[in-house]
Amino acid sequence: MDDMDEETDDVTVVLVHGAWHGPWCWEEVTPLLDAVGVAHVEVDLPFTGHEHDVATTRSILDGIAGRKVLAGHSYGGLVISGAGDGRSDLAHLVYVCAFMLEKDETVFDSLSRVEDLPHTRVLDAIRTHDDGTSSIDPDHAVAAFYERCPTESADRAIERLRPMHGSSTAASCLGAPWRTVPSTYVLCEHDQAIPIQAQRSMASHATQTVALDTDHSPFVSMPNETAQLLIDIANGA
Repeated sequence: MDDMDEETDDVTVVLVHGAWHGPWCWEEVTPLLDAVGVAHVEVDLPFTGHEHDVATTRSILDGIAGRKVLAGHSYGGLVISGAGDGRSDLAHLVYVCAFMLEKDETVFDSLSRVEDLPHTRVLDAIRTHDDGTSSIDPDHAVAAFYERCPTESADRAIERLRPMHGSSTAASCLGAPWRTVPSTYVLCEHDQAIPIQAQRSMASHATQTVALDTDHSPFVSMPNETAQLLIDIANGA
């Protein structure tokens, strides 16, 4: 990747966080985008249901002039596929260790096709509640998400994790814009949330694949590399 010394003023990077997280998860990446003049917007998903998350993201996209690089992390991949479907203003899609599914496919469908799928630590961390929401047990969050992150950063992230509607991750994907829009899949090789075998399977949909030697949270564990990837894509859009 090139040094962070180029400017982009005609493309906006739209960042969509994953399950149980918030727009704060990009906070170590966005200053690096600012430093080289890459415009960006962080979506705050309501977590009241998958269709609401998609609608929120679509609304954000509608309010931004020009072309967009739409990036989603983890569950955010499901969201950007639905929100980006049918749009003509997308320059690139980025799936950061994210669910990159066919239209009408579910996360379960995708994972069930992978042979010898290992047990991931996120399964030990998820707690379901009587009100239909799910959350992450703080005692298991590092193992699930932040194993290679600085301790202070991981602690700060764990404090801000929040519940989400349990049906969201069970929803069917509402589109597959990667069929017509250039895309990048970011493989995270030590991910304990989405097994690397499943990531490789989904990455076969993408125009290109980039591998990072890290956990499920490259925006914390490898913010420079994550930012540079987004800068390079924005500059090439």
